[in-house]
Amino acid sequence: MKSVKKRSLAKSKTILWEPGQKLQGGRYVIEKKLRPGGFGATYLARDERGNAVAIKTANEKVQQRRDFAKCQQDFLNEVLCLAKCSHPHIVRANELIYEEPLWCLVMEYIEGSNLDRLVENEGFLPEAEALRYIRQIGSAIALVHERGLLHRDIKPLNILLRCESEEEEARRSLQAEAVLIDFGLARSFSQNSAQVQEPYISKGYAPIEQYDKRALRGTYTDVYALAATLYSLLTATTPEPAKLRDRSWAKEQKDSLVPPQQINIDISDRVSSAILKGMAIEPEHRPQTVADWLQLLDISRACIAHHANPEINLETNPEINPELNPNLAEEAAPETDNSRLWSSAVGMDYSKLRDLLELGQWQEADRETAAIMLAVWGKEKDGRLRGAEVKDFPCRDLRAIDRLWLEYSNDRFGFSVQNRIWRNLDKDYEQFGDAIGWRVGNSWLPYSELTFDTSAPEGHLPSWGRRGRLWSLLGSRVKNCGL
Repeated sequence: MKSVKKRSLAKSKTILWEPGQKLQGGRYVIEKKLRPGGFGATYLARDERGNAVAIKTANEKVQQRRDFAKCQQDFLNEVLCLAKCSHPHIVRANELIYEEPLWCLVMEYIEGSNLDRLVENEGFLPEAEALRYIRQIGSAIALVHERGLLHRDIKPLNILLRCESEEEEARRSLQAEAVLIDFGLARSFSQNSAQVQEPYISKGYAPIEQYDKRALRGTYTDVYALAATLYSLLTATTPEPAKLRDRSWAKEQKDSLVPPQQINIDISDRVSSAILKGMAIEPEHRPQTVADWLQLLDISRACIAHHANPEINLETNPEINPELNPNLAEEAAPETDNSRLWSSAVGMDYSKLRDLLELGQWQEADRETAAIMLAVWGKEKDGRLRGAEVKDFPCRDLRAIDRLWLEYSNDRFGFSVQNRIWRNLDKDYEQFGDAIGWRVGNSWLPYSELTFDTSAPEGHLPSWGRRGRLWSLLGSRVKNCGL
């Protein structure tokens, strides 16, 4: 494979292929441009035998980016992901070509609508039809996970219907097959490992962990998107974005997601419950694998074993029928208030901080807070955070730290208290230091002279951000996190 050229197109002409354009010396002829994408442009073309193919490459916007070389590398990563994932319900990659100055992927052309357009034209789908598509895509995602990858962009727009006939009867008679496309955001992962990934978001379908640059990743990440996709198919509505749901819970202890049955009363209780479990805000409260979640929908693990595509009898199979197997009907353990309030993006344990605050050991709690701030980013050895890391600090962890300080100080200490004072003083750092007792007589106090008890001025603790004047960055993040 050729190496990616370190070339930027920022000041060169954008490549936009027109109908009739020949690629690879005439091996492919462009017919028209297909659907636009956030990063890629896809064209319908014909090969030398007259067969229709789809050719994907970087779109005009990406071609103008300064980091175009990196974008090209990301594109090659997408090709490698597809090469690892041969499955009846994943778009087939045929060939990688280089058409100066762009890498291009030649894929099978799927003549049919995507599920987003189908729902837009027809409204919500019958439950049986929606479940058929979800089962097929679930089978595909199971393979993706086996290959050590997360798709990270499952949504109706990225699911096409492959069928021999465009007639509705053909679709309803089980001839249509759902096919997953667009692996541009696919990345390798280690289950329950805190990893750094750029937070690209499809609002309504991305789980809360995808909003954080550093967070725990796992198969449950795609479970959320698959459940959100089913929500959309059955309600003809894009779900409330996870970030807004998370903020609603933080402020009002109420999930702002409208249950699917309130939109479509024909959704069965079992399917509605499975959707809500699959879309739990915190990853630990979701089914941990696609197979686990499909079971909640009466779709057996056997349906995705060896990537088969069987039509199974739900009435007589005890493995999946709750009437024959009562264990399947058990409800998942409910989320406790504390688990929601102290949720961590990276799996941080806040019990030590809680215990120190409960005992009134304020200085030890302050030091533990500083240690947590480093540990959230895996910077224990470095001993400090960079400005960019403060700006991207996970909101759930800021909230957990803040809530613990508020609870055990009777609302005297905490990041949110400091942020209120900071903004009331028009972000004047010296006045801020005076108000919360970090500065006395125009002099900034050393750490040893801070007051570690409740007689300290309001907002005195925690002291993180005092050195290096990082509070302005932290204050911006606190505000963005809705504290």
